[in-house]
Amino acid sequence: MERVLALLDWYGSGSGRCSGYPVHEGVPGELLGRVPIADLLAGLADPGAEERHDAGAVRHLVGWKTRPRQKQDVAGLPEPLRARLLAHARRSGDSDKQGRAERWLAPPRA
Repeated sequence: MERVLALLDWYGSGSGRCSGYPVHEGVPGELLGRVPIADLLAGLADPGAEERHDAGAVRHLVGWKTRPRQKQDVAGLPEPLRARLLAHARRSGDSDKQGRAERWLAPPRA
């Protein structure tokens, strides 16, 4: 749990476009991509998870090719977590993060 939260914190400290990310995101991004989605979800459900961890989760889950099964992993997110991460992205003030989160996390429109 501590490792997952530390990686999310590190990864979420970046800024700017998710596709042209800062070089320091390479290491946590690579490691997060190897973390089973169940462990990532457990970390985000931990009482110690904070806004900074949500920032890392959004950046990781909606970034470009960040997980081997990214589409399936994001599709399987529990609805409360999906809503929490989408709300974080909307509050972020980062237009790239907001746009990606809307595409990946928002409920489909009828």
